[in-house]
Amino acid sequence: MTETRRPARTVPIWDAPITVGLLAVGVINTVQAVAQARDLPAVLDRIYQARGISRYTPVDVATGIGWAMAVAAIASLVLAIGFSVPRIRDHRLAFWIPLAAGAASAVVTGLLVTAAILADPTYLDSIQQLPPTP
Repeated sequence: MTETRRPARTVPIWDAPITVGLLAVGVINTVQAVAQARDLPAVLDRIYQARGISRYTPVDVATGIGWAMAVAAIASLVLAIGFSVPRIRDHRLAFWIPLAAGAASAVVTGLLVTAAILADPTYLDSIQQLPPTP
């Protein structure tokens, strides 16, 4: 039985190099994100101290959220590679896949960090003590 392939589409010549470059940036970003996520309680504690807030207290919550961030970053990268490479091989436009994966990963990371910060009663108390804005 012969396999029928779609005829090769015309894609811009820049698509494959840009896609590979974006995937490489994704690898670097994922390594950095995992390194920071592994130590999320300490990262949040440093941010708190820089802003003049007390210490970050729910360390167990931040540790769990940090692991969730690491898993999300790695999954995003794996999905981006998994969807981009076949599209490059089939001569289909692929540069948008790492961009979409990066954007989705950034949104998930932002939501998880927000959850970690809002889980801390110290932060919520510091917000309530701010003077009202005119």
